[in-house]
Amino acid sequence: MELFDKSKIEQEIRELPDGILTTLLDAAVSANINSIAIVGGIVRDLITKSKNKDYEIIFNDLDLIIEGETSIYVKELQKVLGPKRIKVIRNNTTYKTSEIIINGIKVDIASAREEAYPIPGENPIVESSTIKNDLIRRDFNINSMAIELKSNKLIDLFSGSDAIYNKKMDFLHESSVLEDPTRIIRASRYSAKLDFSISNQAIRQIRDTLNRWPWNWHIGDNTDLAPSALSIRLKMEVELLLKSKYWKDSLKKLQDWGGLKILDSNLQSDQRLIEKIFIAKKSNIEALTALVYESKNPIYLAKRLHLDQQQKEIIEGACQLNKYLEHLTDSALYKKWSPSKWTSFLEEINANESSFILEICKENPLKEYLKSWLYNWKHIESPIKGDDLLAKGWPPGPAIGIEIKRQRMKLIDEKHLL
Repeated sequence: MELFDKSKIEQEIRELPDGILTTLLDAAVSANINSIAIVGGIVRDLITKSKNKDYEIIFNDLDLIIEGETSIYVKELQKVLGPKRIKVIRNNTTYKTSEIIINGIKVDIASAREEAYPIPGENPIVESSTIKNDLIRRDFNINSMAIELKSNKLIDLFSGSDAIYNKKMDFLHESSVLEDPTRIIRASRYSAKLDFSISNQAIRQIRDTLNRWPWNWHIGDNTDLAPSALSIRLKMEVELLLKSKYWKDSLKKLQDWGGLKILDSNLQSDQRLIEKIFIAKKSNIEALTALVYESKNPIYLAKRLHLDQQQKEIIEGACQLNKYLEHLTDSALYKKWSPSKWTSFLEEINANESSFILEICKENPLKEYLKSWLYNWKHIESPIKGDDLLAKGWPPGPAIGIEIKRQRMKLIDEKHLL
C-alpha cells in the first residue's frame, strides 16, 4: 500500500503542529492501543494531493480511529501533553467517540467498531472491533480508507484511491441503502462537494430500494413509529445538506436519482424546488423549514423529522393561511377588496411573518396581495395616537382604539391610491 510519512503529512497540512502525529501515536502506544489511524476527509485530500500537486488541502479537523477505548486514550493524551493543552469537548459512551481540542486543533477520536442492523433503518447495534472491520461498515469507497500511524501505510480495502482518481464514488454494499437510507442524502452531499459522480450501480440501488420501500414503516404511518433513519437522523442529514455551500447541486442530484422520494413525492417532482428554497433563504427562512413546507403534507413531515417548535409553528401558520386564501380564491370575494380590507383580513389570521413568506415562495395565486401587506401596508401606522385623542378630549375607552384603527386603515387606502 502507498506510504504516507507522518512528517510529510504535517508538511502538507500546515495547520498541524510539527510532531503532533508522532505524539498521538506515542500516547496510543503508552495506552496499549493496538492500532491508530487517520480517517475521513484528510485521507481523501492527501490522496488527491499525491495525484495533483496543485491541489489545496483545506483543513477542518483531524479524524482518528483507534483499536481501544477513547476515554482511556484521551486520559493518556492529557498525561503526555498536559491538561492545559487538551480541552475535552464531548464524550459519547454509546458510540465510543470523543471530541477534543489540542492546541486549537479539533480532533475527533472514535473506537473502531462494527455495526449490525437487525431492523433496517433503525440505529445499529455497535460492537468494538478492528480498524479494518470499521472501514468495512462505512458508507462509500472514498470514505473507507485510513492511514495507519505505526506503519505509515494506507489501508484501502475498496479501491477508494482509484475512485478518487476517477472522481467516481460507490456504496460499499448491495444493502447500504436498505440498512441506512440516510446514505442517499450523504451521497448527494459528497458528490456535490467533491464534484464526483456516483456509479450507475449506486443509482440503481437508490431507485430500486426506494421503489420497493422495504422498511416496516411507510410514509403516512404514525410518525412516532418511524425508524431513526427515516426521521430524526434523516432530518440531521438533510439539515447538514441544506447548510452546505453545495446544497443546490445536492438537491438537483437527489431529484435526478429519485432520492427525494425518501422525504416526499411532491419534493421529488417539484422542478422549482431549489428556486423556492433559495428565495426563502434570502428572506432569512431556514432552508429546512422551506423544504418541508413544499411537501404534500408539511405538518406531517415536520412532525416526522422532529423539527423544533418554532419551525412547526411557522409551518402550521402557513398551512392555516393557505386554507383561508384557498377559500377566498374559490369565492372570488377578494377582487373587490381594498387594501384596508386585506390588511384587516390578514392581521386577523395572526400568523408569523415567516409563514407569509413561505406561502409567497409557494407561489400562492394571491401572493401579490400577501407581498403588498407584508412589505408595505403592514408597516403603515395611524397618523393619530391615543395621546392625541385624549388631548382632544376623547374619554379613555375602546372608542380610542377603534378610531386609531379607522385612521390607520384610511391612510393605508390613501397611500395605495397615490
